[in-house]
Amino acid sequence: MGMMRFDIRCVRNCLVREGVVFTVRSYLVEGVHGRLVWVDGVGKCWRELVGEVTCKEDLVRFLGLSGFTCVDDWWNKIVGFCGVNQKWLYKVHIYRNG
Repeated sequence: MGMMRFDIRCVRNCLVREGVVFTVRSYLVEGVHGRLVWVDGVGKCWRELVGEVTCKEDLVRFLGLSGFTCVDDWWNKIVGFCGVNQKWLYKVHIYRNG
């Protein structure tokens, strides 16, 4: 099982509160089928690739479940982490077996 870190408090809080969060990473780790990951302090979660993000406008429809209150803040944080690398959007939800 892979691991994911959620160091940005508002993103982690969204995952815990809503049971789901959209997050952007600089790495591409799996195809469309997703995979089980461990999130410290949350437990097992399911991560699914949504697609590549090329500009902040790509994020608008996911803002409500990102933990951020505006796209500019989210985009600035993404650029801080990813720089000029490719950016991949994932949907992560808490895994409830059964």
